[in-house]
Amino acid sequence: MIQAWFDVGNVVLYGYPQDWIRTLGKRIVKVHLKDFKRKQDGYEWVNLGDGDVDWEAVRGAFRDTAYSGSATVELPGGDEAYLRDVSRRMDRLVLGRP
Repeated sequence: MIQAWFDVGNVVLYGYPQDWIRTLGKRIVKVHLKDFKRKQDGYEWVNLGDGDVDWEAVRGAFRDTAYSGSATVELPGGDEAYLRDVSRRMDRLVLGRP
């Protein structure tokens, strides 16, 4: 049995995360969340929701595949205010909460 640890941000270099999620389906057992912004001279990692990831489509793909595992935010650390902001972004983008 083959299983996958899926990184939403990394896969943007190779396609659309939502397509990979649907292709890998039940094989996904762990998820890393980060966002990515394309630039003229390359790319940069940015805070969740500030990049090129289509989070609504990603959320829909996870829903369609009935993913129920955990997800880890892969971002730099920070103070309490920063971490609360990251938590709110994750709730909004991944869980669809306002």
